[in-house]
Amino acid sequence: MSRLIVLLLPMALLQCAPPPAPTGQSKADAATLNACRERADAAYDRTHRDSIYSISSRDSPFSANYTPGVVDRGLPQRYGRDSMVRDCVRNTGTETDRTPGGPAAPSTP
Repeated sequence: MSRLIVLLLPMALLQCAPPPAPTGQSKADAATLNACRERADAAYDRTHRDSIYSISSRDSPFSANYTPGVVDRGLPQRYGRDSMVRDCVRNTGTETDRTPGGPAAPSTP
């Protein structure tokens, strides 16, 4: 029994150590993810303005708008936002040019 304690004590103490300090790359990744989330939220707010300013009656008594058993309520919107964030991160941030033909070449007369 004491042998087991001697073996497990150092492993338990290692688990109490603080995590390593974040590197520059992980900080940049976190900043990119945060910027992409803000951009996706702003795009959602622009396209779903009616849902922002509408008064919800789902919690009112005898409301016909709320069905407690529906578990996929809001799932398409959530998927759209998550897809937008994932595409933004994959394309390396918010300043990436996403036009189909790429950047347009300047025309010279």
